[in-house]
Amino acid sequence: MTAKIAKARWRIYEVGISYSGRTYEEGKKITWKDGLAAFATILRYRFFN
Repeated sequence: MTAKIAKARWRIYEVGISYSGRTYEEGKKITWKDGLAAFATILRYRFFN
C-alpha cells in the first residue's frame, strides 16, 4: 500500500495514537522470511503496477 501511495504521489499525514505493545511471548514471531516477502511486495507494486 505504501508503494501505491508513493507512486500516486498522495500526501500522507501522521496521526497520533495510543499503543500498548505485546511482549514477545504474547505476540507473533516475525522472521526474516516475512521481511523478504514484504520487500518483494514493495518492489512488485513499485515497479510492476
